[in-house]
Amino acid sequence: MRPSLRILLLGALLLLAGCQDERQRAAFCENEGVRLLVGGSIAFSYEPNTCQLAFSRDLREFRAYTDTMSDFFVASFSQVPAELGQRLTADLVWTTERDVLTRKNLTLEVVRLEGDMVWLWSASGRIGLVVRILE
Repeated sequence: MRPSLRILLLGALLLLAGCQDERQRAAFCENEGVRLLVGGSIAFSYEPNTCQLAFSRDLREFRAYTDTMSDFFVASFSQVPAELGQRLTADLVWTTERDVLTRKNLTLEVVRLEGDMVWLWSASGRIGLVVRILE
C-alpha cells in the first residue's frame, strides 16, 4: 500500500473517531439528572427517593450514592467546575456490579451549565459526569 494512501486512510479513521466522540458528547449533554457515564454506559444514576448527594467546596469534592452506599461515585476536582469550557482534572471513584474502580488525573471539560448543575466530559476517557453544586 502506498504511503500516501495509508496517510489518507489514517486521516479518515481519525475523522470518524472524532465524529463518534462528538455524537456521544452531544447525547450526554441532552440528558438531565446527576449521573456517571463510562464508555457509553450509565455507571450511576441519581434517584431522589433512594440516593443522596454531597458537595464540599473546601475539598472540591462531589459525592452521589445510594442510601445503602452499595453504589456510588465520588469526584475530587482540582478546582470547582464553574464556567463553560473550563478544563480541570479529577480523581474519580465509582462502583460496578463487582468492583470499585478508580481513574486518577482524569482531564474533564465543562460542556454545559444550567443552574447548579454542571456537565463534565472527558473525550480521552469517554467519561461524562453530571454534578450538582450544592451550597
